[in-house]
Amino acid sequence: MMEKQINIDVDQVLASSIRRKLVQNSPVSAGCCIFRVPNTLRKHNEQLFEPTFISIGPYHRDIQKFQFTEKIKLWYLDCLIARAPTPETSLECFIKSIRANVKSCLECYGEEVLKLTNDEFVEIMVIDGCFIIEFFRRNANIVPKSMDDPLFKMLWVRKVLVTDFLLLENQLPWFVLECLFNLTETSHDEERRPLSQLAYNYFHRNAFKTEMIEVNQRLQNKHLLDLLRNIILRGSEDPQEKGFLPIPCVTELLQAGVDFAVGEKTSLMKITFENGILTIPPLVILDNAESFFRNLIAYEQCDRSLNDGVTAYAAFLDNLVNSSEDLEYLRQKGIIICYLSTEDVSAFFNRLYNDAHLTRYPYRKISERIVTHYQSRWPRWRAKLCRDYFNSPWAIISLIGAIIILVLTFLQTLYAMF
Repeated sequence: MMEKQINIDVDQVLASSIRRKLVQNSPVSAGCCIFRVPNTLRKHNEQLFEPTFISIGPYHRDIQKFQFTEKIKLWYLDCLIARAPTPETSLECFIKSIRANVKSCLECYGEEVLKLTNDEFVEIMVIDGCFIIEFFRRNANIVPKSMDDPLFKMLWVRKVLVTDFLLLENQLPWFVLECLFNLTETSHDEERRPLSQLAYNYFHRNAFKTEMIEVNQRLQNKHLLDLLRNIILRGSEDPQEKGFLPIPCVTELLQAGVDFAVGEKTSLMKITFENGILTIPPLVILDNAESFFRNLIAYEQCDRSLNDGVTAYAAFLDNLVNSSEDLEYLRQKGIIICYLSTEDVSAFFNRLYNDAHLTRYPYRKISERIVTHYQSRWPRWRAKLCRDYFNSPWAIISLIGAIIILVLTFLQTLYAMF
């Protein structure tokens, strides 16, 4: 009896211990939009998700590792305050405005930011936010660049900076940037450009190399990476409820009579298939392309309020490009513009969306039409006829001569019969 009583007491102690550890709220808030990339996606190349030059936000705060860029941030902030473009341009105003929204800011991140005090968190938001705004204004020549500014003076910085700006774990909430932007915006005509347009003006040259567009100011952006995602998804199909449908690669489609054409330069993901012609907008693949697309895919995989637009685009291109021959044909057509070797770009497509889960596929209807066209016989026969008999003027002349001889032989036979 005594032993039974002891066991009950031990069980109660353990139950009390577990009860104290229970968590009543989800570790990720409903408003979370700046995620830690899961190990499932990170394991393929962890370096593609971590900053190498500058840390933005609380996730990669390492003063020693980023000592150089932390000094640049504080220098930019000092320049902004000294310039004093508005009466609200002061540290006190910045801190007051961010502190008023600190709860919403914290909800944008995962649980680990709760380890920071409110003052530490607000300090990060103010310093990093003012740095980004000041950088975009200098890039647009709204604010004169200093001759000794390392971010514009040293050419190697350009590539690593744009890459770090577009990492999922290296983001600030968009409303933080807008709040600080509005507090420091002057009434000068040259500065009456919205923040989203200033950001795009920088990224379109360094991340896309696409045609300039006017950014839709009604877009509800969550951070810089989300802004870029909203822009590149413009003009794309609405996601379908049906899942992924594989299609043949470029080489197989060519054999089935499918032709390829270059689509609109300003609508990256607007892919169409009409009358046997697959139209794909041109894609410029820079050194930072894999990091950019992988972070976009990770963002879609973490936030289920988003559709699978970028993930679906990667899956579609992965199906098309199975070999260097497939890629070379798309390059010759001007659909793929490579700044890397053909082998590197081919490997990039084939591993781009590994371990990503695709539920809503906007290219489902297009894929169904492509598969139907591929399986029909007449387009394949027509393609073979064109490839074997109409691929050069001499082949055409030979075919015409053969037909004439055949007709004359038939007429001679018919004449002999009568």
